[in-house]
Amino acid sequence: MVAFERAVTQLPEVVHSHHVTGNYDYLLQVEVADLPAYEDFHANRLAYLPGVAMVTSYVTMKTLSADSA
Repeated sequence: MVAFERAVTQLPEVVHSHHVTGNYDYLLQVEVADLPAYEDFHANRLAYLPGVAMVTSYVTMKTLSADSA
């Protein structure tokens, strides 16, 4: 965990990183230019971090807030 946390904080694409409970260990907010850029990030950087055995991705379609209602 320490090696992963150290490595993930060095990636400029990772805006927020949360250690969470449940089915996954970490929740990352990643910002890239487009889906091909994410594919490159996922395949060539994220997947090679220490301790990474599996990556599950979700793409935000829309962000809602109390102000947008």
